[in-house]
Amino acid sequence: MTAAKEKRPGPGSAGTELADARAVPPGALNVNGFSFFNAVSFQIVLGAPVILYAKSLGASSLVLGVIAALTPLLTMLQLVAARFLHRTGYRQFILAGWGARTFFTLCIAILPVLPGLAPPLRLAALVASLFAFNLLRGFSSGAWLPWLTALVPEETRGRFLSRDQAFMHLGCLAALLASAWVMAGLVVQPSEYAAVFGIGLAAALVSLWFIRRIPEAGSPEEKRRSGMPVPWGAMLKFRPFSRLLWFTAAYMTVIGGMGVFTVEYLVVRGKFTAGMILLLSALSFIGALAGLALAGPRLDATGSKPWMRHALRLFGAVIAGWLVLAAGLVPPWPAMVGVLNFFGGLAGAVFGVANTRIIMGSVPVMGRNHFFAVFSVVSGLGLGIAPIAWGAMLDLLGPLDAAFGPASLNRYSVYFAALLVLSAVNLRLARCLHEGAAGAPVAPPAAAEPRPVAPVE
Repeated sequence: MTAAKEKRPGPGSAGTELADARAVPPGALNVNGFSFFNAVSFQIVLGAPVILYAKSLGASSLVLGVIAALTPLLTMLQLVAARFLHRTGYRQFILAGWGARTFFTLCIAILPVLPGLAPPLRLAALVASLFAFNLLRGFSSGAWLPWLTALVPEETRGRFLSRDQAFMHLGCLAALLASAWVMAGLVVQPSEYAAVFGIGLAAALVSLWFIRRIPEAGSPEEKRRSGMPVPWGAMLKFRPFSRLLWFTAAYMTVIGGMGVFTVEYLVVRGKFTAGMILLLSALSFIGALAGLALAGPRLDATGSKPWMRHALRLFGAVIAGWLVLAAGLVPPWPAMVGVLNFFGGLAGAVFGVANTRIIMGSVPVMGRNHFFAVFSVVSGLGLGIAPIAWGAMLDLLGPLDAAFGPASLNRYSVYFAALLVLSAVNLRLARCLHEGAAGAPVAPPAAAEPRPVAPVE
């Protein structure tokens, strides 16, 4: 891009104006529009509303874990997608996948009002539709990080990513508020679930319009180099990448399932209504917006690592709060749940934008598509296996409920105690990360240089 080749501005108002211009590359508003409406859709189709619907159909903790795991596990398809991105272009690739998955959003929307289906059959149809939805998403999402990396200059990625994730969290917030309004009351009717899923379908269709308006990015030569195969061994020996890779995988084992099993805890032991759970969940996205407002303007100047460590400490405190609730030391007051959701959202947003920024700066242009695909797959495996394993553990510990003084030892208190231990381990692992986005662009190791391949016609 032209902006990326200009000289860095010096101090003063002119430099600030140029930096502000770089923070909004051509087509950025369309990226933000896509992020907003896509978030409205996936927060409904993959978030709390679909978890509540599955629970109403009699889903066990293990089934809920499988539903939560579909999205990250199917990111493995990005390894296949990385071979084709330089041939089709980023926009066309994502547009095809996002368009096809919208059909299965329609299937989910009409499922609650289909006549003559018993709850077990509806649950099976829901899981099948979610599998197909995530299959298409997992394959096509392999183009997203390479597209943004080519579109946004390196020196303003922190500000741009914070802005874009703010739009995403606003979309999630809007989805939960709309869902809570539709599903208000003690008993939720099937038609209300269908209406909520219909909102997700409408938002998915609007997001496709914004994708069409985002400009293609990257020269043909850059795309060719990004698509060049890189040996896996060379990637894993590339320290800035490998350290972040394993750290992120460990982090995902902690957060994998948090959004599912906190909701289940509030249903099973807290006896919260669906509308109340959705309203309290919305506070996490208000917290996320606060976190982005705090970190976004400062991220490019300070680097990602300090913010990642702050986020991990805060997230550990949030897990400790859930442990206190699950152990019965404090009643599950809505106010306390709201506070935990707010600060959990704040920590998650700060960590997310810092982590995305550091991975964008930790991979070389040569073979970039494959680096991003391996990163997404390894982190997705951690995020996907975790809820299945935690769900199986929770089902296994189902009857456990023993009192030790004022504390209760039950399956949820065991779950949050295990998460607290793992979060402390992750905080120590964060010290070994390399700030790849700082300074000059990272060069690939000699071992990662691929064999020459013919240019794509």
